[in-house]
Amino acid sequence: MNTVVPALALSGVSKHYGPVAALRAVDLTLARHSVLGLVGENGAGKSTLISIINGTVLPTDGELRVNGVAVTPGSPADAARAGIATVFQEQGLISNLHVFENMLLGREAGFSRAGILGRSAMVGLARDVLSELGIAIDPLAVTGELAFGERQLVEIAKAFALGRIYPVEPIVLLDEPTSALSDKETQILFNSIRRWREKASIILVSHRLSDVFAVCDHVTALKDGTVNGHWAVADATPDMLHEAIVGRPRSAGYYKEAEQREDLGEVLLDIRSVSVPGQLREVSLSVRAGEIVGIAGVLGSGKTVLANAITGAVRPASGEIRVGGKALKPGSRADALAADVGFVPAERNIAGVIGMHSIEWNMTLPSIRSFRVAGLPFLSGSRQASVTDGWIARLRVRTPGRAVQIRNLSGGNAQKVVFAKWLARGIKVFVLDDPGRGLDVGAKEEIYVLLRDLARQGVAIVLVSDNLPEIIGLSNRIITLRSGAISAEINAPANDKPAETAVVPHMV
Repeated sequence: MNTVVPALALSGVSKHYGPVAALRAVDLTLARHSVLGLVGENGAGKSTLISIINGTVLPTDGELRVNGVAVTPGSPADAARAGIATVFQEQGLISNLHVFENMLLGREAGFSRAGILGRSAMVGLARDVLSELGIAIDPLAVTGELAFGERQLVEIAKAFALGRIYPVEPIVLLDEPTSALSDKETQILFNSIRRWREKASIILVSHRLSDVFAVCDHVTALKDGTVNGHWAVADATPDMLHEAIVGRPRSAGYYKEAEQREDLGEVLLDIRSVSVPGQLREVSLSVRAGEIVGIAGVLGSGKTVLANAITGAVRPASGEIRVGGKALKPGSRADALAADVGFVPAERNIAGVIGMHSIEWNMTLPSIRSFRVAGLPFLSGSRQASVTDGWIARLRVRTPGRAVQIRNLSGGNAQKVVFAKWLARGIKVFVLDDPGRGLDVGAKEEIYVLLRDLARQGVAIVLVSDNLPEIIGLSNRIITLRSGAISAEINAPANDKPAETAVVPHMV
């Protein structure tokens, strides 16, 4: 009886960092020409597992086999020779290089004759790969001039180019490929993956369970460094995966609708006829104490620009923004901060925290003046430490201590630090741009609890999100934007939430 050899098989793979086990005896199988979903909470071990497969990290124990042959990738170059390529969430392309140069970066030696680089051969190979994958991008285009979604496709084409350089069939590891894509770009990617599986085997790492059900054949769930379940996607349900990921069933009130405040206070945020040339047109809205107002819209609708205008990161050309009855200075982050306006940006690692600094430094920065020792040019280190430790405990931030650098935290724990720095200061208005981006379902649920607590305390909350169920579930009211203007205002009381079909027509 013939046994079909899988494209990739891991057996008993473990990774220890001193006494800490990041992975424990993981078994995983990727069938040839299939798509395997890999899901788990932040810190479950997904990144470590992917790093072992692509040669970035060596396992402590266990075995990897590619097409039945035992391999030990000691570097990404070793993994590439075995056909393994990774498309990371944070793109690694060089913006001023042409597409073909990025696709073949590090492989130029194979196109060099007598010290002369065979540029035409490189362009031809890149063109062939792009054409074979159905990607309509010119290999001579400058990478930095492409849209984000197009650059994502170039990353994937780069992975498939390995099959032309080495005599191997690619194994492509996709790390959160849809996290920053629009719905349209996501559908294009999914349609492409369905075609590409005929030429490769694919592992898809995603926090979005909808991605798994849309395009995967099988799914493996990791929890605390071990495999906590493996299913054919046809036999799985979202609730099954949720329970395997977080260790408990999905709550009937995932968005805590029963805790939604209906007894709202006075208007804390008042936006009057705000315009930003080419991006916002005469936007007016108000948010009351204890209210969550969701801002929904497609890519380019102006929703992120609105969030940036409220928080002083963008200067409106006209209109007025008032907090607590006082007009803010347009385009002044300092003025917004002085008015107790907190901001969680979409790009958490770029604009939300400073990765090389500690949890304590990040958490106390917005309220740094409150830690000054009276009459002296010093800060009270003991008070900073006490406040930081208090919020670490209250928000259950998983960390060895307050001195840990933010860049060493998982996405969910880093997001908690972003929240804590505003909670420690005390805020009246809280603006959040896609706060659940890149977080697992358990971390998202903890964020939702925090938002309900803030609303209960009388904070006015503006929630911008690409996740429509999140907007509907959390908001008292939903404002839809289309081409920079408000297209609808939809009430969303706790006992009568609108359907997605009632919101989408106002967005497109």
